[in-house]
Amino acid sequence: MLLISDEQIAAAVSVKDCVEVMELAFKDLAAGEAVDTPRGRIFSGPAVKPGIYSIGHQCAILPRFNVAALRVTSHRVRGNREPRDNHLILLYDLADGRLLAMLHGFTISGMRVGATTALAAKYMAPKGRLEVGVLGSGKQARTNLEGVAAVADVARVKVYSPNPAHRELFRREMAEKLGIEIRIESDAKKAVESSDIVLCASNASQPIFDGHWIKDGALVVSLRNSDRNRSPREVDETTIRRSAHFICCSKAQIQVDQQREWLDPIAKGVVSFDQLYELTDLAAGKIPVRRSPNEIAFYHSNSASGIQFAAAGYISLQRVKQAGNVRELPDEWFFTDLSSWWEKGLHPSP
Repeated sequence: MLLISDEQIAAAVSVKDCVEVMELAFKDLAAGEAVDTPRGRIFSGPAVKPGIYSIGHQCAILPRFNVAALRVTSHRVRGNREPRDNHLILLYDLADGRLLAMLHGFTISGMRVGATTALAAKYMAPKGRLEVGVLGSGKQARTNLEGVAAVADVARVKVYSPNPAHRELFRREMAEKLGIEIRIESDAKKAVESSDIVLCASNASQPIFDGHWIKDGALVVSLRNSDRNRSPREVDETTIRRSAHFICCSKAQIQVDQQREWLDPIAKGVVSFDQLYELTDLAAGKIPVRRSPNEIAFYHSNSASGIQFAAAGYISLQRVKQAGNVRELPDEWFFTDLSSWWEKGLHPSP
């Protein structure tokens, strides 16, 4: 069993590495050849301060790569957090059920979101040399811009973040990493206007721009999503009204988490549930083509899903193994030997 650290993953794997395997995984999911589950979360109850702690999970089976994946997160809310990420991805071998690897999840989680955004951009972004407006300057802004740049011809990036130091750091680091011109903007409007792709990667609780600012024909990407305990949203109702195409990660998650960013406009008749498509539909070629180059497309990364971690976890394991210097732990630490039971003719279940 291999133990893979976040440092090893960050050194050996890129978002671009994840894009191809992610598309294959979603194609398999669309064809019924892979299986995953909606995101699950439970929060602390009244015995502790409500909502102070959550534990979450996603799982998937991806036969193409002979792996099953389980992602587990253990999380405390902002005021009670410490500077560490309690987040693991377990990869199992489908052939014999053994644990192949345990991977730290922090960097993989950013890369799998960037790779899914890359799928949306590959199929729904305008063609040609593109200008990208980024609202946000943190981890997800970085990995999702990296995903867009992996599949689109990005001529220039504009970035706005409320924190001037953060947006300057983003400009400097991402310009060096991607070799793309990145310009800092002083407000959100300047970042959104004239952008062919609007990438929202904030931690805002309210809409961060006016949908009237969106250029005709643009692709709008929102990474903020809600659950039963909180209802943040990055885009306003105008963005929904102006959009002609709607893609999300999971329609089932909208109901599971009671995501008000979708349920409210659906209740108002702004959009219908039938108008929403999933990434599996995108990968399978089932989404209607644009009738006009002026039509706006909206992609909402509304959920983590097990298939994302199976694909990103698999390629991360391969890349780190290729790089060498992996840590191997004894397999017998991670299973129980039932030989004594079998010798008695008994085959107990877990």
